[in-house]
Parts: sequence; C-alpha cells; structure tokens
Amino acid sequence: MRSPFDWMGTMEWTAVVPMKSLPDAKSRLLPDDDPTRPELALAFLEDVLAALDGAAAIAGVVIVTDDERVRRIVDASPARWIAESPHTGLNPAAAFGAASLPPGSAVAIVAGDLPCLTAEAVDLVLALAGARERAFVSDAQGIGTTMLLDSVSANCSPAFGERSRARHVQLGYVDIGLDSNAEARRLLARARRDVDTQVDLWDAMRLGVGAATSAVLLGALAR
Repeated sequence: MRSPFDWMGTMEWTAVVPMKSLPDAKSRLLPDDDPTRPELALAFLEDVLAALDGAAAIAGVVIVTDDERVRRIVDASPARWIAESPHTGLNPAAAFGAASLPPGSAVAIVAGDLPCLTAEAVDLVLALAGARERAFVSDAQGIGTTMLLDSVSANCSPAFGERSRARHVQLGYVDIGLDSNAEARRLLARARRDVDTQVDLWDAMRLGVGAATSAVLLGALAR
C-alpha cells in the first residue's frame, strides 16, 4: 500500500492562521474574568505554530490578527503576521490571508485552537490533500472544520463556523479523513481536536497537548 506521505515533496504549502483578539477568544471555554482563558487561547496558537514550523511541507506561516500579544508571539517565531481585514470575522480574515499570498500558492487555512497538533499530523494532512485540488479536515464531532486546503490560494472559499463541514462539501472540498487508514486516522485525530469547551479540553489532554498548553494548565493548577 502506498504511504500517504508519498505525496511529500510534490507541493509546498503556506499556512494561514486567522486569530481572534485574545479578549474575544474561547468565550465558551472559561468565564470572561478568568485570566486562564486568554492564556490558553495564546498557548493553543503557540502549539499550532510549533507544529507548523516543524512540518516539512510547510514553506511559510501567516497569522492574520490585530492582537498585540499575538503579534509578539508571532514575532518570536519564524511566522509572520498581517493586520486583519477591515471586514471582521474568521472567514474574512482567512480569505484575506489567502489573498495575501503569491498567485498560485497552495494554502492551508489552519484553526488556531488545535493544541494537540503535531508536525507529523500536519505533514500527513498535507500529503493526503496533495492528491486533491480542494480538501478539508473535519473537527472531532464531524460537524465543523479545522483545516481547509486549496492547491491554488486564489480559489480559497472559507466557510468556517457552525456546521461548516456541510458547507465546505457543498463548495467542492473533500474530507480527507474519509479514505484514510487506521494509522492515519490516529494522527488525524490530533488535527481534528479543536478546543471550544471544557469537555473539548479534557479530550485534548487525553490525546496529549503541546508544551505551551501544558505549561498554562500546570500554572493554573498551581494557583
């Protein structure tokens, strides 16, 4: 059987991560006055950046944000940031980031709340997506979307949000998890586990979170 990684080396991708301002991020995870909430949102992003930086198929990373704390984190990484589109919202920000890339670039829109993501999981996703013009990774519930992949960035049509899986299918994107084997599904679980609620966070901890998220959780326990 051909490995899904056989596609590696045929295409380089640029990742675009749209990121809300920290005061608005993860509103369903913890109360507004809990200082751990913005810390976790930032830690999730740091773990996503670490995974993308380690992925062989990622040629560059662009964060779309207007948050100063997020920008400082990005400045300390190999990624770069651009100011958010005047049209606020996740989808306008994702489209704005994709439109900022050179013509013909392959783009991966990646959610910023994937603390379980690893470089190996990213490379698997991109290898599976390399066979298709348009692909996506559905979330752990099979309802939403965590990664959206277009072989040509100018064609990117992000439709994130409630029940986005169905919308992306209607737009011609293919769920790459449908035809993967058991080992691939194990890795894909890390790309599918976004965190919006405390139940999501517990499941992420079961899978194993990155160093930044672990540090914030340990700090919260010590308070």
